[in-house]
Amino acid sequence: SSAVSVKQSISPFLDTRIGADMTVARQGTMTTSEQLSERLANGGSLPQSGGSAWAAISTGGVASIWDKTSVEARVDPSADQSKVGTSLSKSVPLSEQYSLTLQNGYNFIQQGVVPVPGIISHPSRSYDTDQSASLSVNDTGTSITAGQTLSTSDDRWLRRIGAEQKLFDGVTVSGSVGETSQGTTNKSISAGYKRSW
Repeated sequence: SSAVSVKQSISPFLDTRIGADMTVARQGTMTTSEQLSERLANGGSLPQSGGSAWAAISTGGVASIWDKTSVEARVDPSADQSKVGTSLSKSVPLSEQYSLTLQNGYNFIQQGVVPVPGIISHPSRSYDTDQSASLSVNDTGTSITAGQTLSTSDDRWLRRIGAEQKLFDGVTVSGSVGETSQGTTNKSISAGYKRSW
C-alpha cells in the first residue's frame, strides 16, 4: 500500500489549509507469501484503500492568555468517523537557552456518521482533552514533554512523559513512556525525517 497526502493553503492572512490523506492498497491477486507479508506489515489484516478529508486553521491567541489557536476538522468515510479538535498554546521564554510551551487540546469525535439504508443509526460521541508542558533547550535541539489525557472512555487521567532530540538536517529521534487505560505501561521510540521543498 502507499499513502498520499495533498494540501492547499487558502489564505495568506490566516494559516488556513484544506487537504486529503489517502491510502491506496495493492490491487489484483497476490501470492500466499505476498499476502502473509502484507498481513505482517499491517497488524494481521490486509490493507484497505481509504481516505479522509480535513480542514485546519491556525491563528493568534487572546492578549497574554495564549499565543496560538488551532482548529482542525476531519471526516473519514471509510472509518465512518468525523472529528473536530482545537488546541490552545502559550510559549514562555525562561532564558536565552530555555523555553516552556503549555498546550491544551480538546477533541470531539462522532462515530457512525454515514447512514445505512434500512438500519436506524445511533451515532456515538466521545470527547477527550489533552494537557502538556514542553521544555525546550534551544541550543541542543532537545525537548522534554510531560502531559496527561482524559477521555469519555477512560475514568482517569492517563499520564505520559517523553523526549525528542533533533540530530541533523531534519532527522529527529523521540521516545515516550505513558499509561494505558488498562493500567499497563506504553513505551515507544521512533525516528523521523522531515524536509520541506
